[in-house]
Amino acid sequence: MINHPRASQLLTETEAFKDLDEPVILTSGELGIYYINTEKLAQDGGEFEKFGDNSAAMIQHAIRMTQSHPTFSEAIDILTRKVMGLAYNAMAELSDKGGRVFISGGQRRDWLFSGPVAVKLGLPHVSIYKDERIEILDPKTLKADGLTKAMSIYDKHVAIHVADLLTEASSCYRLEGNTPKGWVPALRRNNIEVKDLVSVVTRLQGGERNLAHQGVFADSLVAIGPDFLRSFSKNPERALAYAQDPTVWNEAYLKENGALALLETFNPNGKKLDRAKKFMTRYEDILTQAGKLGELDLACNVKYGKHLQEILD
Repeated sequence: MINHPRASQLLTETEAFKDLDEPVILTSGELGIYYINTEKLAQDGGEFEKFGDNSAAMIQHAIRMTQSHPTFSEAIDILTRKVMGLAYNAMAELSDKGGRVFISGGQRRDWLFSGPVAVKLGLPHVSIYKDERIEILDPKTLKADGLTKAMSIYDKHVAIHVADLLTEASSCYRLEGNTPKGWVPALRRNNIEVKDLVSVVTRLQGGERNLAHQGVFADSLVAIGPDFLRSFSKNPERALAYAQDPTVWNEAYLKENGALALLETFNPNGKKLDRAKKFMTRYEDILTQAGKLGELDLACNVKYGKHLQEILD
């Protein structure tokens, strides 16, 4: 994968990519030593969060941000060009089959990017919510298109999925028991095939491989790999060591330093406790072997008035 040079620059200019002094726990439960917050490309100071349960409002907000911030508009243009070829190919395949091409995005950060791309291409947008219900929006009015949704029962449609960030792709596809969950099964249950996913950024953490097993080809504007890190990290030596094998780097860090720097994530009333639980599933044994679990338990009890196991239960 060849990184788009301007998209790479935009990530650093807006601090959507930023080196960290201390690791943090990522959504997957892994540790990260740099932030990749693609939503910062919109430069809205986090205002997008107000619209997290309303895809049409989120997309309208994103379009306003492209009008206010030329660099966000530039990022959307780059992404749109990437998606355009896939959309045209899908249209050609469906030309004699009666289906339609959609742009899809999952709740909620995807919508900042998938929505403006759909509007620019004049294609309906499929908004997928966390409960896996879908809403189809007309690209001109951004109102729910019930007719198109009803027609999906009869025709086979295709969606190009646009994501903000690709890590392990668990939000796209995962098994809960024996039940497929995520954006890809949600689309397919609604008679909408998805064969392509385009993300703004990939962390190269296995998402491409996992999606390939589901028949979905994933591509990105920027891969946070050696080429990017050599050029844009402020601590490239550390970043390259991490990128070579994040799990090995994380284990070495935890054995030496423990998890006290991650204490805020264990806040029982915080929004990131789920990350702490996933982190413990991955690394509790490492902390135990290194004799670092006890100090984390003590720190939790002092700060939050609860022992570690009470927080995690």
